[in-house]
Amino acid sequence: MEHHWINLQVYSPLEIGFLLAGTVLWNVAYFIIIRNAIRFKKMEMPFLAVCSNIAWEFSWAFLLHTDLGELFQWGLRVWFFMDVAIFYFTVRYGASQMKTDLFGKMFVPFMLILVIWWIPVFYFFETEGLDTKMGTTSAYLITVVMASLFVFNASRKAPGLIGTKSVAWFKFFGNLFMTIFVFLHHPDSHFLQLLTFAVFVLNIIYILQVSRGAKANQH
Repeated sequence: MEHHWINLQVYSPLEIGFLLAGTVLWNVAYFIIIRNAIRFKKMEMPFLAVCSNIAWEFSWAFLLHTDLGELFQWGLRVWFFMDVAIFYFTVRYGASQMKTDLFGKMFVPFMLILVIWWIPVFYFFETEGLDTKMGTTSAYLITVVMASLFVFNASRKAPGLIGTKSVAWFKFFGNLFMTIFVFLHHPDSHFLQLLTFAVFVLNIIYILQVSRGAKANQH
């Protein structure tokens, strides 16, 4: 198969534009998460979501090949190394997201086991014909879980929890642009569209949660 930097035979410039915009905004969210981890010694991304996230990035960066083109393939590899940084800071600070340290010294092995388990899940999900050729379905499946965990974390108290409006808004608009892409490119994929709707609602809830939290901290 001939590889192009951007596959404009399958995807329209408008679809590519929305996808690129969503990807850039999520990269900004990642950067803020990493910066805040360094600054506050707290990890905003839920530690369970970090495991599936880095496994998805690894699978699509190195084991599978997106049909979006080589530009996106290399973008996935860059995204993976941002996930490596997030994983590193999650290993350092993620256990404090729990009120009680349930894992102790087993926290890191637990995280690694989850990552190792997720990689073949994503690999076979695509090779057995259950995913799109750019991993959209699997990505949104874990994004629903991630968005749910963000909401769950924002609803409780623990020393290592942090919720910021900047991350909330960037991931909201990142997913929003990707959702528009889904409706443009997959108009008949109702299952996938329902996943994007769930993420949309959960992201709005998270924005409301962190906004209320910020106001409460001002009093």
